[in-house]
Amino acid sequence: MQKVKFNHGWTVEEGDGAAFSALLGGGAVPKPVTLPHDHLVEIPRNPSEPNGPGNGYFHEVDLVYKSVLKLDPECAGKRVYMEFEGVYQNAFVYINDAFAGKCAYGYSNFYLDITRFVKAGQDNAVKVLVKNGVPSGRWYTGGGIYRDVNLMICNPTHIDPDGVFVSASDITEEMASVNVQIEVSNDVMEMKPVVLKAVMCDADGRVVAENCMPVNLNEGQKASFRLPLYVKAPQLWDENDPYLYTWKVEILEGEQVLDTECGTFGFRKLQLDPVHGLRVNGKTVKLRGGCIHHDNGVIGTKEFPFSAEYRVKKLKETGFNAIRSSHYPMSRHLLEACDKYGMYVMDEFADVWTTSKVAYDYSMHMTEWWEHDIENLVRKDRNHPSVIMYSIGNEIPETGNAIDAAWGKKFADKLRALDPTRYTTNSLNLLLAGMSMLSKMAAQQAPAQGAQEGGQATGEINTMMSSMGDMMAQLMESPMLAKLTEEAAGQVDIVGYNYALGRYVPEGSEYPSRILVGSETNPPDLDKNWEAVEKLPYVIGDFDWTAWDYLGETGIGATGYGGQTGPMGMMYAAYPFKAAYCGDLNLIGDRRPASFWREIIWGLRKGPYIAVQPAAHYGEEKHQSQWVFSDALRSWNFKGFEGKGVVVEVYADADEIELLINGKSVGRKATGEPHRAMAVFDTVYEAGKVEAVAYKNGAEVGRDEILTAGDEICLQADPVESRCGFLPADGSDIAFVNVSVTDAAGVLNPDADVKISVSVEGPGVLAGYGSASPCNEENYFDTEAAAYEGRIRAAIRACGTGTIRVTFTAGEVSTTVEIEAK
Repeated sequence: MQKVKFNHGWTVEEGDGAAFSALLGGGAVPKPVTLPHDHLVEIPRNPSEPNGPGNGYFHEVDLVYKSVLKLDPECAGKRVYMEFEGVYQNAFVYINDAFAGKCAYGYSNFYLDITRFVKAGQDNAVKVLVKNGVPSGRWYTGGGIYRDVNLMICNPTHIDPDGVFVSASDITEEMASVNVQIEVSNDVMEMKPVVLKAVMCDADGRVVAENCMPVNLNEGQKASFRLPLYVKAPQLWDENDPYLYTWKVEILEGEQVLDTECGTFGFRKLQLDPVHGLRVNGKTVKLRGGCIHHDNGVIGTKEFPFSAEYRVKKLKETGFNAIRSSHYPMSRHLLEACDKYGMYVMDEFADVWTTSKVAYDYSMHMTEWWEHDIENLVRKDRNHPSVIMYSIGNEIPETGNAIDAAWGKKFADKLRALDPTRYTTNSLNLLLAGMSMLSKMAAQQAPAQGAQEGGQATGEINTMMSSMGDMMAQLMESPMLAKLTEEAAGQVDIVGYNYALGRYVPEGSEYPSRILVGSETNPPDLDKNWEAVEKLPYVIGDFDWTAWDYLGETGIGATGYGGQTGPMGMMYAAYPFKAAYCGDLNLIGDRRPASFWREIIWGLRKGPYIAVQPAAHYGEEKHQSQWVFSDALRSWNFKGFEGKGVVVEVYADADEIELLINGKSVGRKATGEPHRAMAVFDTVYEAGKVEAVAYKNGAEVGRDEILTAGDEICLQADPVESRCGFLPADGSDIAFVNVSVTDAAGVLNPDADVKISVSVEGPGVLAGYGSASPCNEENYFDTEAAAYEGRIRAAIRACGTGTIRVTFTAGEVSTTVEIEAK
């Protein structure tokens, strides 16, 4: 079933779409938009927002989208489907004023058969109500139709949406057996003799296998058929060589093609056991994983092919080989990018089951919608070689409840029934699973104190974990909590542990048949976590929280100094904070120091890397959560602090580090404190050059340096980053233009206090503008913003053909880049 985008010709307005509201009139003026669209980043934030730090103080509102679907007269007698890849949240769809369907889950794609609601040869009114005016997520959710809308017009005899499942078995060097499962509907009241045909081609387009089968479809029949293919000498897909084949399935009636479905496929063999761990194509693989949320920084949650590819490619370049989509089903564009670049995927169902974490989250709908949402998750994922496991949940309290834990079996069984070729996991937080039991125990030991602790235990999970400090790690080691979650652990193929390093070693003897993965871990613990991953064969990987910074959960990775504390006694940061600030990569994809340390711990980087703690806070007390690796940054620009103390961190796969300032040695230290592959120097700031020399076994193995930038201000644009080297004129993709503040010699000045304005000329529009700053009052729809650590980004979308000129200006200094749209 072929898809065309239905992203143009939409309007959006704030409001609940209620019938009486329409009668009264006087509502907001509809704004023309091209999908995908995230309304929340296009309106001012609200310091008093009910969801506050969780949603980054972005203002959550109900929305009404409208469009007109024009169908040619030739569409009469055809079937018409519409797919929404993502609407946040509670989408109600109306066609010609009639209710056509809905989807409660803001992260699930959903299909509607709108055949009986539309009229061929006429304009058809489409309306989508988005009920998002209440707190519903623990992080920035966005709001609106933030992924593509697809239109499918097909013959009455057709392949069902996402109705082809391609799988392979018996993969050897000589041959691979392929099973092509095709779901077909015959929506006519007569028997239909047809031929089903499947073809597979290699990356160069050469046919490597094909088969066909005649079938007689009964009137009104929906049926599934299997076509076997055999591919000789299959080239395998993995993280190092993500080789993709293409496939095509057709329904033929004589010479006429009634319907066609196409896609890509990768051959890879998965094996799992406690002796070898995870094997891909016969080789043990350790997952160098990172968790990501779904927003794209300055463009909010809008998803484009390039924004997805940009993230996956950047993460792959920094050493990650696996992504956990936390805590929601991954988008189609991200899955395609993971296939293309060789990134393994843990795709997650949901953050909640029946117990809410935010007042109006998915727990309100899960019991009625889970089968629909899991089925769509699997049908979307099952042809992607990058997906190696499904997660049924994240930090679910029900996993410690003898009755409610049974939900996990329902989910895992459903996943296996739909897709037996992949593994299942559940990302367990033992503290949350045992929260009720721990509260009762505390109350019995100290009634007065227990009441207080019991109240805390039912509070926000991140605040609770951070406030417990070392006690949390001790509780996570508890065999009592492991015993409590035995049923939940037994429901899945791989047990995911969030923040439970202490369980890794004892699990090997207590549960010798278990396979573990660190499904969510603290950045500062990577050296200890990775040591366990490498040492213990049944621990297959580690997923950092988090690989990429994100909006919402404000300031969990930020550092407070001196008397600074979080708002309301919590760990979250008050307005104007907007981002978590705990990613290895920041909001615009620039690497932060933790990323380089991680690369060294993974054994992927040989040379040293210098990072410097802020000189303005030298000697001050620091307040940091468990998600803070360091407050150091890549800078040797601390004007006004000459002759004052400064702390320099150096990361290296080395025994010793020597630090030099302007060519003079200030000391030589062994690595290992406070973390492996790290040395810290307490020295005095002096503008010029700081340099580190790494030694291993007495021999130099690498150098790194940072220069102080001069006072002059220059703007230097990076090469335009886009998917195809140009922008599609229809606005279906996006480009990023990143600009650096440098001196005349091109040295980056992270300390420059510079406001930069942006303007766009030609057939293009500004889709978002801003920096990676986690804390400011700027909006991403502003045309002036301050650089952060010397960097800023403009996201550009085309609206026609021709040359788009994007100009950045800071005072009398400017730079212009050109992007072709075609």
